[in-house]
Amino acid sequence: MPIIRISGKLVYFAHVPRAAGTSVERYLRARFGPLAFADPAYLSVPEARRWTRSSPQHVTRGALDRLFPEGFFDASFAIVRHPYDRLHSVFLRQRDIESQIPPETPFGDWVSTLPQPEGALDNHTRPMLDFLPKGTRIFRLEDGLGQVVDWLDDLAGNSRGPREIGVSNSHSERLALIGRDPEPPVPDVDESLRRAIIARYAEDIYWCGYTPRAERPRMTRPEQPERTVVLHYHLFKNAGTSLDEILKRNFGNRWVTREFSMAGGDNSAELARWIAAEKDAVAFSTHTGLGPVPEVPGVRIVTVMLLRDPIARIRSAYRFERHQDADTFGARLAKETDLEGYVRTRLKNPADRQCRDFQCSRLGTMIPGEAPELERAIAAARELTVLGNVADFDGTLVSLARALKDDFPEFHWESVQANVSKPAKKAEANSEEVTELLKKANQNDLKLLQTLFG
Repeated sequence: MPIIRISGKLVYFAHVPRAAGTSVERYLRARFGPLAFADPAYLSVPEARRWTRSSPQHVTRGALDRLFPEGFFDASFAIVRHPYDRLHSVFLRQRDIESQIPPETPFGDWVSTLPQPEGALDNHTRPMLDFLPKGTRIFRLEDGLGQVVDWLDDLAGNSRGPREIGVSNSHSERLALIGRDPEPPVPDVDESLRRAIIARYAEDIYWCGYTPRAERPRMTRPEQPERTVVLHYHLFKNAGTSLDEILKRNFGNRWVTREFSMAGGDNSAELARWIAAEKDAVAFSTHTGLGPVPEVPGVRIVTVMLLRDPIARIRSAYRFERHQDADTFGARLAKETDLEGYVRTRLKNPADRQCRDFQCSRLGTMIPGEAPELERAIAAARELTVLGNVADFDGTLVSLARALKDDFPEFHWESVQANVSKPAKKAEANSEEVTELLKKANQNDLKLLQTLFG
């Protein structure tokens, strides 16, 4: 459970064994300084003198929850790896380097001995979820570690220090270090063994995004809903304020709004708790909902989201932040520069998605997995109850009224325009050049709208 300070924030790295954890620890030390609660020499201590069953870096979530109160860390993150590949790596490490598995043991025979006692092999065979605290930002090793650097840049508020996470503690590196020749490679396994491994780590497969959404089991039992609510995913400068105004006119104080931390990358569990707790509320609106649509027992959730031409959206965002009375990065930047400077500055930071396929980035979180972000965004959009186009705002309201007619037959609407930003002509010079820049940076958002609305 390595702990590190990053720009005044206390950050926890959930070190999943055999998922590039040592490489990330070395990067964190090189960039931010010493780690706490990490002991690379743990295994060199005689077993009788060890104070814990596992090394501190492989502590389980249960132990962590006992030691640290909820909310103690400002952020947490983890690298995960497909369970089959991770288990294969554990086997090689324990057979060839740690000598905990006899060299003649077939991989399949060893797999059949799992699960092993708690703490065995320094917790290497534990499911990945056993290491991940609630709200942890999950990165998949298969997607590359550059995304981790981008996230740390955003957390630190700068891009100083090393720009790549190198490879450390690899199998070949450790063999060379101890002067041992590689053992014979593990033969290819048959599909039945692969399926057995996937079945054994089924929760890891689901929650870490390695199973297509269509194949995932329901996480709650089907039951007759006791209430129907509206969940409005309010995307910045996509006519969401106008939609909220209509919801407020219909539901009064039963319309509620709340924002959530986005540091973990998936706050759907928090949204579910919010909906469950606000028992009298009907309409819920948030700018910061990430992850799969929440499931709340006994609740039918009508989801609604508005999309918009990305170039028009970014221009509107600039106008709004230019006049906004706020001390946010976007508001300060918009007041200090013209539209071109605003766009170019935001595009320089890979972790800043405001001017780069913003809508795909939000929708893509709803279906975690291996597929490209655009594909996941399209699939997620099609699963929403009501998907609207700002260019056809009234059509969106017609669809919403239709979705609510059984539970709220008196739902009514009239076109409204709220929070509309007026053009700042002088600050929006070089219009054609900026438009081309935005087209290039928002190709996926443009494809998204073309696919969904034609």
